[in-house]
Amino acid sequence: MSAVACRALGVSGSWFYKWRDRPPARRGDRRARLAAAVGKVFDESGGTCGSPRIGIELREQGWQVSDNTIA
Repeated sequence: MSAVACRALGVSGSWFYKWRDRPPARRGDRRARLAAAVGKVFDESGGTCGSPRIGIELREQGWQVSDNTIA
């Protein structure tokens, strides 16, 4: 990231690299795993399942997730 962008954002270069190199948060990790699970169920259905049906499938697999989150 250039120094100009850091100045525009009001952050130091060292802060940016510290932020960039930190491990992903648990929420982001769960969201990525959930997105993969949703995509798998959707693909296995031939692209015909909506969020309510995908939610049923995921809850049967043990996920605790709402239809709104899936949508």
